[in-house]
Amino acid sequence: MPEVIPVCHCGNLAKLNTSWSNDNPGMRFFRCKKFGSRFRKPCQFFSWFDPPLTPHSRIVLLGLLKKVRTLEGARKRERRTWLLVLVIVTILLFLKA
Repeated sequence: MPEVIPVCHCGNLAKLNTSWSNDNPGMRFFRCKKFGSRFRKPCQFFSWFDPPLTPHSRIVLLGLLKKVRTLEGARKRERRTWLLVLVIVTILLFLKA
């Protein structure tokens, strides 16, 4: 955890977040909780916490991120399949009764 948490433009303590985008995988940054367009008066405070990645670190992180996303997709498909099986079995048991 950082020793000093910056204060944003609107006076709030900034929140530490982690980027999982392809451009900045694993990079931590500070931003105001009111950052973005969904607020009436959004705060534009943004500051990187981590130094830039080395090219090798970036390649490794992108490879790991791709594997995680692939596994998450497979897990989601598997859950849908089991849900469909459960629905079919339930319908069959209901019709049999």
